[in-house]
Amino acid sequence: MKKRRIAGLLASMTAAVVLLTSCGNSKIPLSFDDQIKEDGTFNQSLFYRNDLVTPVPDPEVIQITDPGSPEYGWYYLYGTNSTTSFICYRSKDLTSWENVSEQKGFPMFYPPEDNFCYDTLWAPEVIYDEDEGKYYLFYSGNNRYTQEVDPWSVMIGVAVSDQPYGPFVPYEDAAHSAKTPLFDSEKALEAARRTLPDAGPLWTCIDPHPFVAPDGTKYLYFTADRAGNYQKTQVWGIKMNSWGDPDYSTLTQLTKTGYYTVDGTEINPAEGANNHINEGAFTYIQKQADGSYKYYLTLSINGYQDKSYCVIQAVADGPLGPYRKLTEEEGGIILSTDHMSWDFVSGPGHHSFVQVGEELFIVYHAHIDRDKGGSARAVAIDRVKMMKNEKGDDVLYVNGPSWSLQPRPALYADYVNIAPDAKVTATKGTNPEALTDGLLSLYKTSFVKEFETEKTTTITLDFGDYRDITGLMIYNSKLYEKAFPEVTRVEFDFMNDALPKGATAFIDHLAFDWNMYKNPYAEEMRPGGSAVAIFEPMKVKRIRITFKLPMTRPENIQLTDDEGYIADQTAVALSEIVVLGK
Repeated sequence: MKKRRIAGLLASMTAAVVLLTSCGNSKIPLSFDDQIKEDGTFNQSLFYRNDLVTPVPDPEVIQITDPGSPEYGWYYLYGTNSTTSFICYRSKDLTSWENVSEQKGFPMFYPPEDNFCYDTLWAPEVIYDEDEGKYYLFYSGNNRYTQEVDPWSVMIGVAVSDQPYGPFVPYEDAAHSAKTPLFDSEKALEAARRTLPDAGPLWTCIDPHPFVAPDGTKYLYFTADRAGNYQKTQVWGIKMNSWGDPDYSTLTQLTKTGYYTVDGTEINPAEGANNHINEGAFTYIQKQADGSYKYYLTLSINGYQDKSYCVIQAVADGPLGPYRKLTEEEGGIILSTDHMSWDFVSGPGHHSFVQVGEELFIVYHAHIDRDKGGSARAVAIDRVKMMKNEKGDDVLYVNGPSWSLQPRPALYADYVNIAPDAKVTATKGTNPEALTDGLLSLYKTSFVKEFETEKTTTITLDFGDYRDITGLMIYNSKLYEKAFPEVTRVEFDFMNDALPKGATAFIDHLAFDWNMYKNPYAEEMRPGGSAVAIFEPMKVKRIRITFKLPMTRPENIQLTDDEGYIADQTAVALSEIVVLGK
């Protein structure tokens, strides 16, 4: 890949402009760096990338919001670490994590000998109770007292701590013994059999997700087996009188595997052959204009070891439903390998959401082995947007899963995306508004629009005034036949103290990294990639981006016509433009 050394741009630019202006020319070449260095490193003050280096399956992230805590402002990461204990990580920026349990010298939770749970510790989640000033840990593990009844006797426990890193100890109150699972199996089965007559022989459940509704009511979502032995898993919900006291009268089945609704009247084709798994539930709550709330239940399907493991969404008007899974055309699949055709990511699933300033992120795991999947998983993050689908309904949309450079969370970046501040126009082409809507067009079935043109075009981003910028990202199309091999020219109208009337800097032939973003096994793209130019900060008023068509492609990515002859590229599509500025 070509690399351009960043020089002292402002000084050299000033000298060059003075010289060129004296010759009647006000345009000068811009010195820049074009993406990832040959050793794999990149500018981590501007970007993050999901390199899967933090080995935490089933991740949940919370931000410490207690001002009195010495951990205030830190993000804490919890997940499946071993079969016998839990450890936790922390981060200041959501992109680099440190093992806080190792620093403290103890695990966040190790079950005592008299606890019901002795192994198979899975999928912890922690919630902070502001009223009590306590952190509650919900977890699942094998029940030593019911092995003879059912070898698969995984149940949910609850523990408590004054600190987010623990040590957590089994919780006990008037309604709950520290030694026992959260649920009384007989009471839970009696309640469950109102809708599932054949539930049993034990109330086995995993993947707890506690949350508090806007009215202050406590709830717990979890995954329960229909008949033990992992035969069928459904997502259930229950109101909690306290964190140790379930209200069994409210126990409600929220999903049915393989179907859009719990009544089982319509098959959900997205769940396919692995339609026995609904797990890893999380909820996102959005306030509506009329003051009511919409509940978004997100969950994983298809088995955590499979490449097809993915996240879907269901919607309801209340915390206990009734929920309806959205169709694929409605945006129901929000995180996947797009029908398993993607070769750069495998099994993105089991997740949580976390608010980072004004941005929402999904934290999820994916297989470390991007080809074969398996049990080894690590943490990834991507941005989440609320958008309207083609029916006009608000739905969650994820700009991922990604394996390309993405801007750092804005809260922790000196330079953020200011492209939405600009007026965007194009001399030719459709959907210029899609270039700055914050949505990456990734999936084959998607209502997210791309900018498209079949004629030479110049896209202009006009900020109306000078803004400090240091970088530009031009996201390519998801469609192989419309993806650009290069940007013909980029121009920046800038000014500085030496040039108060302004001048124009340009980049010719800004290349896109086809080696990284083309699937080597098929004529398709690894979506989410961009052409990147990073340069010394400068004050810019307008940016012009030109694509000259028809476009000749390099030999290794040539297009052919219907008769098999080499053909020029006659159309270009773009997903998004990001301008890194102040």
